[in-house]
Amino acid sequence: MRPTINLKLPQAIVLFLNGRIVRVDPLTGQTLWLTRVPGRFAPGYSTISIDGDMVLVGTNGHLIALDIEDGRVLWVNELKGLGYGLVNVVTDRGTIDNGSVVAAECASSSS
Repeated sequence: MRPTINLKLPQAIVLFLNGRIVRVDPLTGQTLWLTRVPGRFAPGYSTISIDGDMVLVGTNGHLIALDIEDGRVLWVNELKGLGYGLVNVVTDRGTIDNGSVVAAECASSSS
């Protein structure tokens, strides 16, 4: 049995850096859109999740939803009264629905 790795190209690469959320083309590495996070956010840790046509970003005690196609801010939840730590973002869709999962498959060769 010889393991093979099936790498599916992600449909979206999104990152958070210095108060900006950036979508990068997975084929070329070029920036597709860049959105400044609304309000004042210190550079630091963030959590990003893609759920359908939304990018959800948790940072500095806030939750931000953006449109995946153009980076437009859809809404911001300041999570008042909960503090300013790292926000973990999970959706009920899991992480497989957007085709960006790296899957390892074992294939057996017949002799």
